[in-house]
Amino acid sequence: MNAAPKALLATALLGALLSACASTVPTERARAADEGVREQEVSDARLENAIRLALLEKLGRDGMGIKVDVDRGRTHLTGQVDKRSTQDLAEEVVKTVPGVQDVVNDVTNRDEAAPPGTPVAKAVGHAERKVDDAVLEMRVGKNLLEEIGRYALDLEVEVSDGVVSLRGTLPDRERKSLALRAAGDVSGVRKVIDLLKVQDR
Repeated sequence: MNAAPKALLATALLGALLSACASTVPTERARAADEGVREQEVSDARLENAIRLALLEKLGRDGMGIKVDVDRGRTHLTGQVDKRSTQDLAEEVVKTVPGVQDVVNDVTNRDEAAPPGTPVAKAVGHAERKVDDAVLEMRVGKNLLEEIGRYALDLEVEVSDGVVSLRGTLPDRERKSLALRAAGDVSGVRKVIDLLKVQDR
């Protein structure tokens, strides 16, 4: 008779021990998952901060109209800006920030968001600016090839309303300086935004 209550007690203790173990395993997993989520949130917040800083440093006051949302390195830009050049260059600036995986650029231009004049006149003006920018981009590329030779092939040139952004990596500061000067010397260039990096040695 004593054997049955002992067996029942042992079974009850074993069941309690197993359920305690089972309940701690998911708790540990949940805690680790929560920790991972918090680390990702901190990482995204740091990246968002670095992106905002880069936008303000490179684009100035107009960069303040851009909202930044980061999720696991994927960056979404929204908001309105005064200059079309800022709208186009925002994405180029963000791509230079370490840790950015992808950029979705939904920034709009205040002038284009408002309904001024006729749509046809607006479309023609926009197309003319795009052509002017494409011509200027080709001239800048030609100047870069003349100044820094084959290293110009490693650079990306973007032009918007006469504002040129140069992105890429050059082997030394001397070539970086030459590249910036070469871009700035082209007739029609209003401003050069430096997004260039120099190789670490």
